[in-house]
Amino acid sequence: MEFDLKGRVIKGIIYIYRWIVAVSIFSLIAALVFIGMIFYRPQQLYVLIQPLCRLLLKTISVRVKVTGLENFDHKKPYLIICNHESLLDAFICPGYIPMVFTVLELADHFSWPVWGNMIRKWGNIPVKKGNLKETIASLDQARDVLRNGRSILIFPEGERTVDGKMKPFRKGAFHLAKNAKADILPIGMKGLCRAKTKSDWRVRSSNVSLNFGRPLLYKDYCHMTIDELKNRAEKEIMRLKNRNA
Repeated sequence: MEFDLKGRVIKGIIYIYRWIVAVSIFSLIAALVFIGMIFYRPQQLYVLIQPLCRLLLKTISVRVKVTGLENFDHKKPYLIICNHESLLDAFICPGYIPMVFTVLELADHFSWPVWGNMIRKWGNIPVKKGNLKETIASLDQARDVLRNGRSILIFPEGERTVDGKMKPFRKGAFHLAKNAKADILPIGMKGLCRAKTKSDWRVRSSNVSLNFGRPLLYKDYCHMTIDELKNRAEKEIMRLKNRNA
């Protein structure tokens, strides 16, 4: 009994230490965005933010294995779609996606302290849940970003998983893809849910796989319906997610 209590205390200290480290590095990233965006373009800041995101994950014992970087042109803009595993997606994506991108993000996130101001400064696009008119306006804004040569990242599930299983995809990302005539870059992620599970305060060590697929080219899917495209993308991301299972 005494041994179990001691073990729980030690684990608790480790979890708290990981939070302290994560918040410290996140504060440095936030400062870079707030100050750096005054003098530099996002492309210039990204080369500093990317290694900091990787450092944050490494110091909280999240080990990331990346595959498929050879599958796509790193200089081309894409509509990037990925399954939504964890709060830590906000660090693994900029840490390991080799291009600058804007995120289509829930409007509620823009009211969070520090984070909301940071993503607004970066140029992320708010999407209001349940408001069709504002959602359409957000998708139109994202379409213009894509057409201007900058990638957009969307999590088509719309919310984080609670058990590691993918939730059904929503259609918004695929309306955007067809309207923008964008090539789609699919990414499958697995293992990050364990590191920081929704509604669980603990930050645990985890092995994570991040697998890039081959782009779904507009010329190959332009004849598909929205549902057909959604189903194809969902199957592909499920395949990528489970590639190393």
